[in-house]
Amino acid sequence: MYPYGPPPGPPPRIDSGRLRPRVRWFVVAGVIAAVCVGIGITSFVLTFTAAVHSVDDSKAFTSGQSVTLRMGPDDDAAIYVRNPVVARAHCEVVLGPYGAAPRVTTPDSSFSVTRGSVEWERVFVLKTDTAADYRVKCDDPRGALTFAPGDDADFASFVGGIVVTVVVPLLGLLAGSGIAIIVGVRRGRHRRWLEAQAYYG
Repeated sequence: MYPYGPPPGPPPRIDSGRLRPRVRWFVVAGVIAAVCVGIGITSFVLTFTAAVHSVDDSKAFTSGQSVTLRMGPDDDAAIYVRNPVVARAHCEVVLGPYGAAPRVTTPDSSFSVTRGSVEWERVFVLKTDTAADYRVKCDDPRGALTFAPGDDADFASFVGGIVVTVVVPLLGLLAGSGIAIIVGVRRGRHRRWLEAQAYYG
C-alpha cells in the first residue's frame, strides 16, 4: 500500500530529434575546430617551406667570386653566408645597367636558415629601382667565407606565420569546445523540460 499514491515511474522517453538546439550544432563545432587546425597546419608548412627555400645554395660561391641575380623593384634579394662566420663579409654590385643605383644594406634583424646540415646566415639585403641582371661580388679579408643568394626573409612575416600556426588552431579548438558545451547544456535543459511536461502534463 502506498498512502500517498504509487511511486513515480521512470521519466518518459524523449525522442532526441525533439531536442533543441539540434545535433547539427555539434557538427558545426567540429567543422570550426577542424578548419582552424587545418589553417594552422597549412600556415606551418608554408612558413617552414618559405624559410628553408629562402637560400639558393645551388648558386653558392666562395669569397672573391660573384653571382648574377635578376632583381626588380618588387624583389627582396639577399646574400647569405655559410656559418661559422669567421671574418667580416663585404658585398657590392659590380655590374648592372647604366644609371641603376642598387643598394646593398645590412638587415635590421638576424635570420638564419638550416638546409641539411648547413646553416646560412643572412648578411646583406639588396634593393634596386630598375629591373635588370646584376652581378654581385662578395669577399672577406681572410678569403674563407662561402656565400649564396636568396630571398630577404621578412622576420615580421615569419613571426606572423608562427603566430597563425599556434593561435588560429587554439582559437578554433576553444570556439568548437565552447559551442559543443553550450549546445550540450541547452539540450540537457530542454530534455528535462520536455520530461517534466510529459510527466506532469
